[in-house]
Amino acid sequence: MRRLILLAALTAFQFPGFAQTSFDVASIRPASEQVANERDGRTTITREALQMHDVSVRVCLAFAYGVSTSQIAGPASINDKRYDILAKVDHDVTEAQMRQMMQTLLADRFHLVLHHEQREMRGYVLSIYAQPPKNLAKFHRSTAPGEVYHENSATGTVARNITMKEFADFLSSPLEGPVADESNLRGEYDLELDFRPYVDINESDRSKLPGPASVLNATLKGELGLQITSKKATFDTLVVDHSEDPTPN
Repeated sequence: MRRLILLAALTAFQFPGFAQTSFDVASIRPASEQVANERDGRTTITREALQMHDVSVRVCLAFAYGVSTSQIAGPASINDKRYDILAKVDHDVTEAQMRQMMQTLLADRFHLVLHHEQREMRGYVLSIYAQPPKNLAKFHRSTAPGEVYHENSATGTVARNITMKEFADFLSSPLEGPVADESNLRGEYDLELDFRPYVDINESDRSKLPGPASVLNATLKGELGLQITSKKATFDTLVVDHSEDPTPN
């Protein structure tokens, strides 16, 4: 998502000071199907388009404002209703522009009204547990640079070309709290997580299973040589005061 091509120099020359703040076309429809193993659906960005499948308004806000979903509060509807969104522009844009255009789209189509608050909540810190990493086959610098990619399965997670900041943001969803990257690992990485050695995935009684933080911490330590530690702090929170069903396409 981060490698959106910069707006062409010719465009900047022809239209000095131009900063597009809305998509040229946008379609919002009820989600056609659930994205398997992804609680936040799937988001794909190309140079001229944003595609989101099976996403809530909360997920859209998290993308638009660059925060974790745990830093967004509001009515149940911003989390319960799911959508497929396709939004396009007619030229290449940066990620920052794409986020700004999503803010405009949410305000225009969902009639969102929101404000910022400072709230104390539980967060986490991602840091080094073992150096060098415990399993270089599962955690190493990316050798084939490309778009950032990550996907969950029923038993684990695979990520490619991901920075530790992006990985920390990815972990914030299952942990239901913001995650700060303090690993000091620079660059992009390929990694794999297999949860099976650390939790009985066949256990039918959910009450007997350890919590997500416990499973993730054990897996991060055992597979990658990373760890998460709990940290209570004050975070900027987006509070949704008003939201409606989206206006027709």
